[in-house]
Amino acid sequence: MILEKLKTQIEVLSALAIRDMQGKMKASRYGYVWLLIEPLFFVLVFRIAIKRGLGQTGSIYGMTPLMYGILGIIPLYLCFAAIQTYPTIVKPSKLLAFSRVTVIDLAVANGATGFAMYFFLFWAVALPVSIHENAWPPHNIVQINLALIAGWILGMATAFALSGLYRVFPGIKALTGYVIWGVRMISGYVFCAAQVPMQYWPYLTWNPLLHVTELTRSGWFESYASPIANPVFIIECTLGMLLLGLAVERFMRRVRQA
Repeated sequence: MILEKLKTQIEVLSALAIRDMQGKMKASRYGYVWLLIEPLFFVLVFRIAIKRGLGQTGSIYGMTPLMYGILGIIPLYLCFAAIQTYPTIVKPSKLLAFSRVTVIDLAVANGATGFAMYFFLFWAVALPVSIHENAWPPHNIVQINLALIAGWILGMATAFALSGLYRVFPGIKALTGYVIWGVRMISGYVFCAAQVPMQYWPYLTWNPLLHVTELTRSGWFESYASPIANPVFIIECTLGMLLLGLAVERFMRRVRQA
């Protein structure tokens, strides 16, 4: 019985994810091209800045320049794409009329679409670039994938937590872009922990997203041993945020029913 219900729920999530994917394709004239081109643009700009602005053409702590940028930029896009699903949790949907569909299903399906998109983009770009820079194969592919998945789950948990605030204060949507930009800058977007003076490391360790980017970089390059990366801290933050997010969603569900 439990396995049948689980199978049915997986089918529901798959159908919702396909529907959401088709909706995003129709929303843009060029489909997913516009959604994928932004992170690639920043990777290119980052590479040009290193080569011309900073005059650096060699490796960065044993990491090749383009892979260094890819490993710091795309994992964060994956996480923030999950965070930006929070309006889905609040907005009413006609799909909720179906008995098998819940708010959590809609949010997870929306987030799964973003995960699939950026996860595919990560490997589709990392594979040829790493071969070009003689950085293939990665040192620990399992660590890289687990870090990407952990970042996505952390983003989804944060989305559930933000949904309650969005319901009370819809204006938060206008501020989200600025907040995401600021968090991105301190999460290893264009730097690694080894480039920061040692006295600031205790402050950096409070940012779980920096741990994610550090794990992806150290997982790819054996030559880079991150001084702060801690998988246990990511798990603790993810579980804590997930419990908070689900509690907020449960509370807001009772408020809607009242």
